[in-house]
Order: sequence, then C-alpha cells, then structure tokens
Amino acid sequence: MADASIISPKLSKVLAIITDHLRREDILFGLIGAMARAVYGFPRYTSDIDLAAEGRQADRIRMILEKLGYRCFQMTRSFGQFHSEMGVLGKIDLLFLSAPEGIRMLENRATVQDDAFGEVDVIQPTDYIILKLMAIANNPDRTAGDEADIVSVLKASEKGQIRVEFQGIDRDRILKLSERFRQTERMERLLKTTAGKPKAKGMFFL
Repeated sequence: MADASIISPKLSKVLAIITDHLRREDILFGLIGAMARAVYGFPRYTSDIDLAAEGRQADRIRMILEKLGYRCFQMTRSFGQFHSEMGVLGKIDLLFLSAPEGIRMLENRATVQDDAFGEVDVIQPTDYIILKLMAIANNPDRTAGDEADIVSVLKASEKGQIRVEFQGIDRDRILKLSERFRQTERMERLLKTTAGKPKAKGMFFL
C-alpha cells in the first residue's frame, strides 16, 4: 500500500475527485507512473498524477478536467497534459490507449483499497513494465529512469513484495510486446539481472 507519509494529502484528494468523475462517466482508466508504484507497495515522492485511459474518450476526459479547473497544456492522439491554475491542483499526465492491447490493459486493471488513495483503479505490474518499454522506444532519453523503474518492479515481484491484489508478472507477455517495440534484447537483459537464484533440488524437510 502507498506510504501516506510521502504522498501529498492534497494529491490524494485530487485523485479521488478525478477518478470519481471518470467512473461516473463509465470511462476506462488506470493509475500508472509513480503513484501506481506506490500502490504496488514501494512508493516514491511525486507531485503529478499519471493516468492511462481510453483514447476514444479523450475529448470527454478533457471536458471533465477543464470543468474541474484544469487547463490543457498539450494534447495529441496518444498523450494529454493538464495544468491547474497556479499549480493548486497539481498536474495531470494522461496516456491515451486505443489499440486492442492497450484496451486490454485497462480492462485488466485492479481496483484496490489503499490507505493513501482510497479505492483506486491501477494498471497491472506487467502492463506497467510494458508501458515503460514503450516509453523507452518512443523516447530513448528516458532509458535510465524507465529501466530503473522496470528493475524495481521485477525485483519487488521476485521478493513477493507486490500487493496480493495484483497479478504476478507475465514474462512471456512482456517479451511478446517488447518485440513489437524492438526492445527484446533490453528486456531479456533486465529479466536476467533480476532473476532469483535457482533453488536447490532434492532439499525437502518437514
């Protein structure tokens, strides 16, 4: 669960308001980025809210956020960035997913009860990694930070530190999608560096 001590209470309230409006409009969405990591169980400080949502709902989402006091700073087919006046409500970064694989990620999200965020919809750890690979493919300048995020999720999964509400890491699916992004070699390397030591065979005790 998210560590409430390093998550701004204001940010948590803003997230609750936004997600409530999106749910009322039946818009598929999922928390991604640093706040998703926080819900998985290993938080870090952030002042932004990162969400993935249906691309076909981009205009409706824009209307919702503008009614809540946000101004659209940038909007493309795949990305939206919203700022609030004087930064009062923070910044919202939106990743719009439109392909079948992207919609599958949203449909497969987990709804969890979190101490810091309340009830929140969060992308699965496997999909978090896939989106990080896509980000690296689209912008190599992000490589160092996104690789570190991927490794942290893989290590946490290996150690059983990710909350039980989430599915385990699907390595086959990650490798399948990494091929599409031409990131197979990178992903295989990251998987090898985070793989646990093989367990000894024939060591049984009662």
